[in-house]
Amino acid sequence: MDITRHLVKYIRAASYRNIPEEVIVKTKELILDDIGNALGGSVLKSGRIIVEWAKLLSGVPESTIISDGTRVPAWAAAGANAQLSMGLDFMETYKNMGHPGSGMVMAALALGEREKIDGKELITAVCTAYDVTGRIIDATRPSAAYKEKVWNESWHVCGSLVTGIRLLRLGEEEGMHAFGMGLGNAPTLNVHNVLYIPGSMSKAANHFHIFVGINAAILAGLGYTGYFETLDEPYAYWTTISDTNDQEAYTQGLGEDFFIINAMALKPWPTCRWAQPGIESLLKIMKAENLQHEDIEKVIYRSHEKITNYPYDSIDPQTPEDAYWSVPWAFGNAALGYNEGPSWYIKERFKDDTLKKFMNKVNIETLPEAVEAFAKEPEKSLTFLEVKTTEGKIQSRSTEYCKGDPQRPMTHQEIIDKFLKQTDGIISKEKASKLIELVERLEKLENASEIAREFF
Repeated sequence: MDITRHLVKYIRAASYRNIPEEVIVKTKELILDDIGNALGGSVLKSGRIIVEWAKLLSGVPESTIISDGTRVPAWAAAGANAQLSMGLDFMETYKNMGHPGSGMVMAALALGEREKIDGKELITAVCTAYDVTGRIIDATRPSAAYKEKVWNESWHVCGSLVTGIRLLRLGEEEGMHAFGMGLGNAPTLNVHNVLYIPGSMSKAANHFHIFVGINAAILAGLGYTGYFETLDEPYAYWTTISDTNDQEAYTQGLGEDFFIINAMALKPWPTCRWAQPGIESLLKIMKAENLQHEDIEKVIYRSHEKITNYPYDSIDPQTPEDAYWSVPWAFGNAALGYNEGPSWYIKERFKDDTLKKFMNKVNIETLPEAVEAFAKEPEKSLTFLEVKTTEGKIQSRSTEYCKGDPQRPMTHQEIIDKFLKQTDGIISKEKASKLIELVERLEKLENASEIAREFF
């Protein structure tokens, strides 16, 4: 069977009753985590801008903007909410290669509100989108040499596209056309560029991808036609973004091997995934040795070469968009004990002399073994961290997988605690508890739009 048609058939036939319980739990954790991230991201300047942008679009009031309450067209709400969820760089990661989860979660919540779907269908849509998107990512992964020049993540359109095909109940031929329009018009961006001048839109799965994904599904449902069989040879999608194509990866294990379990990582700290293993090692050393930040003279973090240059080594970030790439910034916030979430990026933090002093203690070096491991298996977090104290003692730790990785997942309680920290001072404790309760029993909701009432 052709790849495109195979995937469309899978999307349409996916059933809640065939999803294992552990997968359902993990899908709900992703949904809760993403809502919390969006509420946390709403306090940033970039968050306020994206909300105002969505409100300027006006149109049919279909879906709710998180933290604001205004109802706008579903694609606009999904786009704004996904961008909010990425504002603190606290979102999920797929195999250390990207962040597809926010696009599908926010598209599902927005279209779910518009279409008045039940909770089981929302879970099924997100789980299905993660499986299909992950396989397209794996199949089109470029070689290391190609990625050095072109780092294109246009596949971020897939989350909202698959969610749209599912929740708008497209027929098989309509789904084929939706895939053609979605992937055929997916925004292309060379991610390397955002490292030199970090911007509000630096993380992918942004509102432009979501606009294309959802509207491709809407147009196909209205009878509009697009590029047919877009994942199939001879003119397949992969040729626009990669130099390699794994034909079997698109469908291998589909419906049996759930990527939301074995490929998705949630973040314990609001910063780039590549800094997370170092934070964990630093905090463990500080706890084991009963160290305070002022007891530390020097920190050396060794990892793959991509994290040893600007902006990862920046010790003078001026904005949140600069800061969430900076390893010294992340280490400093963690060492000083600031609550994970918005408090890492408030205005006062950029004038924090104690934080700046600690950042100057952090050095980043290349670890050859990590370079080799990252090229072969990006999801491995191979790092080495060394702490020298003011008394001259040296403590070190190495990691292979980071806290939050599928091999070492966050506990359910840790995810709830993260949500509560994210939302503290943004929504009331009562609303936060209500959101947790609604997502916990999502499969029992007859109308998933109940969740949207607690967004503001």
